[in-house]
Amino acid sequence: MVGTWLFALIIGFFLGHFPRTGEFTTFDIGQGDAALLREPYNKTITLIDTGGKVSFQKPCFSGQGSAENNPHGKQGWPKNQEGHARSVIVPYLHARGISRINTLSLSHQDQDHIGDARVILTTFQVDQVLLPAGMTKQAAFRKRIQPYLGRTKVVSVTDRVQPANLPLRVLHPFQPGIGENEDSIALGGRVGPLVLFTAGDLDQAGEKKVLARYPSFRPDLIKFGHHGSRTSTNKEVLAKWQPTHGLISAGRKNRYGHPNQEVLAIAAQQKMIVYDTRRQGMLRYVYENHNKGHFQVKSFNDLTNSKTTN
Repeated sequence: MVGTWLFALIIGFFLGHFPRTGEFTTFDIGQGDAALLREPYNKTITLIDTGGKVSFQKPCFSGQGSAENNPHGKQGWPKNQEGHARSVIVPYLHARGISRINTLSLSHQDQDHIGDARVILTTFQVDQVLLPAGMTKQAAFRKRIQPYLGRTKVVSVTDRVQPANLPLRVLHPFQPGIGENEDSIALGGRVGPLVLFTAGDLDQAGEKKVLARYPSFRPDLIKFGHHGSRTSTNKEVLAKWQPTHGLISAGRKNRYGHPNQEVLAIAAQQKMIVYDTRRQGMLRYVYENHNKGHFQVKSFNDLTNSKTTN
């Protein structure tokens, strides 16, 4: 009896900490962006952006001074300046048996993409942080990322740099920039039976450049750029790629009107199935191998078939 109980306990621990399925999960963190790519059995763990609280006021530091002088102290960065990483992303990763992140890819310097990098870097062991080439020279890196790195390696990437233990390919940027939307890191590659494309806030011009540089690349699943803004999602690019599914990360009743109705109309023309964190919460694509995968969302209503707006 004791042996059977112990065996069941070991099996339960193994399955809980090393799931046989992989996943690409878009977190429901409001008006921001964060996604997890976890390979089966936790072979590699990749976190793409961290979200962060969008604020029009500068953080008010107190007590011990700036975050640079107090990288691990609670007073260095007030919790009311944090987004939802601590309450959403951290518990989810722990529940999946994750204590180490192989790659934290930060697409560009906007607060809603990197604002909670501190939370991730001080909670988990992170092997490497990917940044678009040129971003390490910017204030956003020095204030929001550098003080919390510890032993984490920083890798400045272009599409000519392919970091170790990254299951996706870097498709953009092509040259150093300053970490703006047009410099966003674009990643592509296979996630189970689907090919994924995710590119932060990359604009339409950048999408066209990716298409021109990689004409044989054909994603099935795209994470819409810039939260479904019309500055991203080029109509001609989508027509060439013909993806079947799309994911949108945007906040409920956000002030920007994301996702844009023109973008949804373009997706509808391509007969895409589109899911959205505003209506369906966390979006999970779970896969077992190269032939089998499925979406797990609260509702399977296709956003492009809905008549309601923001």
